[in-house]
Amino acid sequence: MKWHERISSIDRRIIYITLSVLVIIPFFIPFTMKQNIMPQTQRLFDFIEALPPHDKAVILCLDYTPQTMPETHPMAIAILKHCFMKNIPVIGMSFDPQAPGLAVDAFATVTLEINSSALTRGDSVIYGTDYVYLGWKSGRIAAELQMGENIADVFPRDYYGASIDSFPLMQRIRNYKNVSIAIVIAGADYPQDWILYPQARYGVKVGAGLTAVMSPKYYPFLQTGQLSGLLSGMKGAAEYESLILQYGYAKNLGRADTGMNSQSLIHILIIIFIILGNIGYFFSRKKQ
Repeated sequence: MKWHERISSIDRRIIYITLSVLVIIPFFIPFTMKQNIMPQTQRLFDFIEALPPHDKAVILCLDYTPQTMPETHPMAIAILKHCFMKNIPVIGMSFDPQAPGLAVDAFATVTLEINSSALTRGDSVIYGTDYVYLGWKSGRIAAELQMGENIADVFPRDYYGASIDSFPLMQRIRNYKNVSIAIVIAGADYPQDWILYPQARYGVKVGAGLTAVMSPKYYPFLQTGQLSGLLSGMKGAAEYESLILQYGYAKNLGRADTGMNSQSLIHILIIIFIILGNIGYFFSRKKQ
């Protein structure tokens, strides 16, 4: 068999084995591919970076599900690291019934990482003072509007059943006047509700983290300024991880960067196989 015939008829088992190896490699051999930071990611990072510490809170609305977790969970972790390292208080909540377990995991992951290296109480992240997670609520549009008057009317108790009036953070964060931005991380069309209702009525700033297939719908909201920033898919999460590492808010890159490395290697492999297939095809035609 001629060389050009050999490269144009590679055994599919070889292709699948090579593909599997390249998917797995980044999880065992850490390496970094430089991320090109998209403007919408930079805008969200810059907004949070400009917030003064110990002042207004960031609402982090975690509305993603296990199906979209690979893209959205790293976004939540990266944003939480940024806020906590900047001493910006965070109020977490969910309007998707599948989200609370993932939200609790995101908060636990970040607080454990920060507190394990904290030297003083001031370096630690403390529940009730630096953040609270209010849990899940049905009727999200009505709830979002009612929070413009009083958050305690919508969430009288937190996820764990404690009265939110007992937390120092919630004693001073009453409604959207005490909120810098609401960031919605979701795999569905939840950010639009925040733009149409709380932002239109109360003027609250809105940011979003969405799956890659959902993000294009929200580019017009970026152009009009109705969105203060947007993380798009796993790449957006990896970009945010790169930014917080660059600014010293993280010690290493996270899950999204590892996932992007796998994707990049796979794309390179596909390009190589396409080139080899075309070379074999053209030499075969030339021979004929």
